[in-house]
Amino acid sequence: MIDRKKLALIHLAKKTLDMHEDDYRALLKRAAGVESAKDLDANGFAAVMVEFGKLGFESTAAQEQRKAPLRAGGHATYAQRSYIQRLWQDYKGAEDQEGLRRWLQHKFKVSHLRFLDTETAPKVIFALKHFKQKPTK
Repeated sequence: MIDRKKLALIHLAKKTLDMHEDDYRALLKRAAGVESAKDLDANGFAAVMVEFGKLGFESTAAQEQRKAPLRAGGHATYAQRSYIQRLWQDYKGAEDQEGLRRWLQHKFKVSHLRFLDTETAPKVIFALKHFKQKPTK
């Protein structure tokens, strides 16, 4: 039996590929010989993911790995930039891109999130994690 994260990945692939239930069940049967993803073992999971890959599914980790050589040397990853935006939005209580840019410029001398490097991104994340959320009125 596979763990919850792998099961979630299978369901994400199904949703991303917009698979009909019958097609999904047929893929499970063909690739791993099971009726339900809950019945998969490690080998069955790998076989199902190979089939999803043939249909065009690519996990976020695989996308990041594929795009890494194209990323400008030393820049923060997409996941880091997205996480920083979520932390800032949680802190402000609303989307405030201009405020985030001003704060980055003031504290880290970075004019925009896309210019954040791999050394500074963890520092920004650490700082934002320790901000207190603004009270709502």
